[in-house]
Amino acid sequence: MKSEQSPESERGRALSTVDTAGLPPVGALVRDAGGRIGRLMAYTRARAWLRPPGGGREWDVEPGTITEVPGWDTVAGAGREGTAQDR
Repeated sequence: MKSEQSPESERGRALSTVDTAGLPPVGALVRDAGGRIGRLMAYTRARAWLRPPGGGREWDVEPGTITEVPGWDTVAGAGREGTAQDR
């Protein structure tokens, strides 16, 4: 006897995972469609979760709307090191 699944359970399963192929890795600094920069914290239930680089409240976006910001970590890190050495 074949088990039939309801459309609701099919949708729930589709939302529980995100295909991250071609998307920035968790931990990367990214820009969302609105231009905000954030650290990519996680992919969950078809959403990408971002947090401001200096800390703060997370926000979620559609994964396909984010792009990695190359080199930003290097520039921001150099600035922090200089500040710490000046103390």
